[in-house]
Parts: sequence; C-alpha cells; structure tokens
Amino acid sequence: MSSIKRPRLSAAVALTDRRLALTFCDSRQVTVDLSCDIQTYPGLAPLLDPIVFATARLADNGWTVEWLAADIQIGADTFYRDAFRP
Repeated sequence: MSSIKRPRLSAAVALTDRRLALTFCDSRQVTVDLSCDIQTYPGLAPLLDPIVFATARLADNGWTVEWLAADIQIGADTFYRDAFRP
C-alpha cells in the first residue's frame, strides 16, 4: 500500500473565464484554468456555458468538483496532478 495520501479539496469556487479557485486540505491553493480542456474534450462542452460553469461545487467530501446539472465530475487528484506536477 502506498504511503502517498490522495489529495482532497476543502474549497472550490468558480471564477470568470472558466477558472476554478481551489484549496486542498493540505492548505495549498491554486487557480486552475479549464478553458483548453473544455474546448478539447467533448464531454466537458456543457461547461462552455458560463451559467453552468458557475454551478461548480465540492462533492464526495472533497474528492471531486462537480457540475450537477451537466453530470460532470473532475477528481481532486486530477486537479492536484495538473497543478503541482514537477
């Protein structure tokens, strides 16, 4: 079993221009720009609507960010890897 803890979020706030302000349980904070991913991956297309994007919220006790009406979830580990990879 790995000694590495999986990252979990304590806060997620939708910002303008398809960005998220994220706070992880280890107190690290990051702003993630999802605009390229949203345009690249067809499954994320509903997030092009700023009203839909603004509904981002934490789910699963901080393990994911979800957009409930669009049925889209992105895991905290994905955000952590993208934000803090060496």
